[in-house]
Amino acid sequence: MPRSRVKPREGSRFRNRDIAKATDAAMVAVNVPLLEEMDSLARERLDLHAQLFEAAQIQRKLSGPRSVQCGCMEFASEVFAARYLSGDFAVLSQNGSKVVAILGDIAGKGFAAAMWFTNLAGLLQSYAHPDSDPAEVVKEINRHLCYLRPAAPFVTALLAQIDCDSGETTYCNAGHFPPILVRADGQTELLEVGGPLLGAVEGAIYQSGHAILEPGDMVLAYSDGVLECRNESGEEFGSVRLLTALEQVQQLTARNALVTLLAAAQDFANGRPLSDDISLTVIRRNH
Repeated sequence: MPRSRVKPREGSRFRNRDIAKATDAAMVAVNVPLLEEMDSLARERLDLHAQLFEAAQIQRKLSGPRSVQCGCMEFASEVFAARYLSGDFAVLSQNGSKVVAILGDIAGKGFAAAMWFTNLAGLLQSYAHPDSDPAEVVKEINRHLCYLRPAAPFVTALLAQIDCDSGETTYCNAGHFPPILVRADGQTELLEVGGPLLGAVEGAIYQSGHAILEPGDMVLAYSDGVLECRNESGEEFGSVRLLTALEQVQQLTARNALVTLLAAAQDFANGRPLSDDISLTVIRRNH
């Protein structure tokens, strides 16, 4: 006899469908709080990015203009952050025929270093006047940072005052990489007179150095982030390549020289992300 087939009862089909619907509804109910939390995190992330962008714009505004043309002198400066906000700073401030140029590097990266930049910007506005002695300004900032130890970071800085009519330059180098002065004939000098980095030695003695920028002379001030640009092999851009690139931009304007130097470091890195903040300031006397 042929085996009889047992037909499923109609009611069981509906019960299975109801169970599936109930399961889907339960899963949705369980996932609602998770979806809401993910949506909240996404909104917070967008808000954080907006705040970081605004903070970066404030940093840029506190630094003053990117370019200054004054008398026979040209100035150009840029800062590039490795992580949203920069611990490097480059400040240009003009008063009549004089320009104050400041370049520095706050120890560390990211938020903490950027927060200290605001403090330093206020100190610089209070002390760095066109007629003040750079060594005295640096001394006062060092005293302030030492007073705030151990919270305050170490800072390297260069402060230079340039008379744009005569080219007379007075500067103080507080532990920063010595700026390179390239003479019109290709000879180079280092602006290294000054003292120790800021916040390290209480009561440290600082001295002011002097130089005269002649027609065709160029000064490059930079942070260690430029030298530390690395290629795929982990090799650093370094000071030798920087000097070679500097020789090739001597006839360019300050702005074009800065862009070309930055491009040389970026081409060497070949797309690798920055390992440290980068700051550059180029000063050129045209005539």
